[in-house]
Amino acid sequence: MSPRFQCKDTDPWHPINNSTPHLAKIGEALLSNKIFASISNGYHFPHHNNHHQITRSVCTLFFPYRRKLSLRSILLLLVILLLLFFTVTTLWFRDEEQALVLPAGIPLLTNGQPYPDLLTREISDKLPKELQDAYMRPRPGDSQKDVNKQASPLKLLSIPRKPPVCSAMLKNQENEMSYALHYMENTESQRIPLTRYQQAPDDCDEFVRSRGYIHYASEEEKNFPIAFSMMMYCDVEQAERLLRSVWRPHNYYCIHIDSKADPGIQKAMRGIAKCLPNVILASKQNVVNWAAYNSLTPWVTCMNDLWKYSWKYFINLTGQEFPLKTNLQLVKTLKALKGTNIVDATTYSHYSRRWYETFPAPHHIRPYKGLVFIIASRGFVNFTIHSQEAKDLLEWLKYTDYPDETFFSSINHNPHLHVPGSYKGNPDTNALSKPYIGRFVNWGSGWLDREGRSPFSWPCGGKRIRGICIFGINDLPMLINRKELFANKFHLNFQPLALDCIEEWHFNMTMFEYANQIGFNTTWYSNLDIVKNSYRGQELTETILSPS
Repeated sequence: MSPRFQCKDTDPWHPINNSTPHLAKIGEALLSNKIFASISNGYHFPHHNNHHQITRSVCTLFFPYRRKLSLRSILLLLVILLLLFFTVTTLWFRDEEQALVLPAGIPLLTNGQPYPDLLTREISDKLPKELQDAYMRPRPGDSQKDVNKQASPLKLLSIPRKPPVCSAMLKNQENEMSYALHYMENTESQRIPLTRYQQAPDDCDEFVRSRGYIHYASEEEKNFPIAFSMMMYCDVEQAERLLRSVWRPHNYYCIHIDSKADPGIQKAMRGIAKCLPNVILASKQNVVNWAAYNSLTPWVTCMNDLWKYSWKYFINLTGQEFPLKTNLQLVKTLKALKGTNIVDATTYSHYSRRWYETFPAPHHIRPYKGLVFIIASRGFVNFTIHSQEAKDLLEWLKYTDYPDETFFSSINHNPHLHVPGSYKGNPDTNALSKPYIGRFVNWGSGWLDREGRSPFSWPCGGKRIRGICIFGINDLPMLINRKELFANKFHLNFQPLALDCIEEWHFNMTMFEYANQIGFNTTWYSNLDIVKNSYRGQELTETILSPS
């Protein structure tokens, strides 16, 4: 076949009208291609005896126009068609992908008051006296003139008031958002020096008071202590602010510091721990490498270190997260779960290559991939650190890729192990049937379910690093309306007002709860399928919720 193919006048059905030559270009492009020739030779076309009859028939049937076509035109046309195809498919599936993500809707009870405007009202006289004494008094160094100027005393003690107004940004007011971006570009963020934390043990009472740690807790909170594990590597201030947001005197905390962290960072974290009696440092501080086995061991170490204390649930955190629920809301949610574990998983076959060379896993365990962040009952932790099955699985994972993303997901989704609070249904995270509420992580298209879809895909208002959205101020209106319990992740050196405002919102939400101005409806959480189809084992109150 010649490089250029031309339909012959002798072809049957050849039209006289040649007014639309564009289709002829496509036909001639196909017919001038060697691939088409090989295909036509390899397949049987009825009623045609040779290759020329085939090409004539196809040409006249689909592209019946006289026109020569250059190779350059063919390539250009194919590029245009490919771009058009990808544009149409992207628009077509965009709405469908959004439906895969857990929809927003925080279940607050506000007695008909508008949210989040409600959080800007004055409630000083409605707070318990203990909180009034702690937070309503002037700050050290404030003149009387400064005290009188304060529109509301409900500001975080350690964060200076910034010109951009957080309440306006939470409501997505365009002018305030634009001004905040301009402000951050032209204003250097005030950071707390490491020496402030390193010298904290010199006067722990002053440190704890000046940093605004909340010592008050309701009876419901006191009766439901939570154990937290935190892994951190850098940015002491951000890690300490996370710790402060979840800290209560009746909870327990274990902090693992990557042993390759700067010595000044390690000293600062030791200083914080010395001033908080319910905060311990992990008994083994090892090097942590991404996707390696040593990225899993810190969680297990802290589980072992925390086991001797009395608590109901275990939550693991990293230093770049922040809670989307107050401690009281966490307690109410965990009680509604009735011992159920919150663990992500996917059965997407693509990830099986991680353990292909070492398959099968011990004890007939089917491995699953999932997020490393878990919210686990005491019964789950007991199985994880004491059972032979878990110990053998942990040893097997040494020779696989990304063991931290396999261990907890596999324990929670193998019903034959009879793990307390584990799930007996389809392991795959699904926004409708099995939503993952442990974290709001915006992975975009980088996290796939078994159908190859993206259940953690949202537009990012900040920036993406390795696919994960680093939240910015444009994410704030969405974050304060999420059902998930924590958000991952924030960087204090990127749009610091995002963390400042979410922290102020979280603090005000806490105070309004203690003032009995808002409530929290846990019906949605208690009706989740993971609650209805979790493994209970013995009586729940004996094995899961009661500490040893």
